[in-house]
Amino acid sequence: MVMTNFPYPTGFHLEVTNMCTLECSGCARTRFIEAWPQHWKNYNLNSVDLDNFLDIDITGLTFSLCGNYGDPIYHPKLHDIIKVIKSRGGKIEITTNGSYRKAEWWKLITSLLDETDSITFSIDGIPINFTQYRKNADWKSIDTAIKECVKSRVKTEWKYIIFSFNENNIEEAKQLSESYGIDSFTIKHSDRFDEQTNHLIPTNEKMIGGRRQQQIKFKNNSENAVNPKCKTDRNEHFITATGYYSPCCYIADHRFYYKTQFGKNRKLYSISDLSFSKIAQMQDVVQFYSSIEESRPSACQFNCPAN
Repeated sequence: MVMTNFPYPTGFHLEVTNMCTLECSGCARTRFIEAWPQHWKNYNLNSVDLDNFLDIDITGLTFSLCGNYGDPIYHPKLHDIIKVIKSRGGKIEITTNGSYRKAEWWKLITSLLDETDSITFSIDGIPINFTQYRKNADWKSIDTAIKECVKSRVKTEWKYIIFSFNENNIEEAKQLSESYGIDSFTIKHSDRFDEQTNHLIPTNEKMIGGRRQQQIKFKNNSENAVNPKCKTDRNEHFITATGYYSPCCYIADHRFYYKTQFGKNRKLYSISDLSFSKIAQMQDVVQFYSSIEESRPSACQFNCPAN
């Protein structure tokens, strides 16, 4: 398969579902439903379509199960998605809040995973305050999830986004993660603040993500140079819960998606109709990758600034 100017994947980013039980104030799902509730529909990625789409050797490739809108654990047949990937030698990274699944469900999922796979719990704070951002999250079921996962072979991580309400609880959360036996505790500096989330900005400026100033420039109609991640360190081609291909999750964010060829003409990129190798040879797809730095798509300016 010839892939001129097309980045061979280091893995795939799968939004296996757009379903979620949370209402995080900075989440694209929350924003979309608030703005256009009449247009929202729940979707789940089809495991058979995924298997047919992946017509390349995926041995050793990483499949990140996360997404823009949903939490992967709410896919009703997540075990089928996992079976497809693992049976063909892929590695899995699940990112979840971990709420509302029972111990039996976690036992099934972790039984399909091994030491090459990971589960990241997104918990921003400690039990008494983390729902200030992760609205509707449930600590009791998260506790159950963590305890089941740390007993398995899978690697576990606690990811902690810093906000104004939790910036002084980092050490306490880290100690709690260690008491559970979680393998790693990761701090994330967010830069996705706007008029609806500015009250969550940490008081310590060092705890704010480095892209914030570039994103402010973009919102003020100033162009940013682009350093696309898809052509550098980690190239994960994205599949939406609706079953369409996109170069990355940034392009598939609704703030940008419907202004791009991948959103306007999304049915041309359906994984139920095309294989990955066929999409890789589509002239307009090749052209997109070869001209990112010059054409500077809005999503790339916002998410992949050169500095």
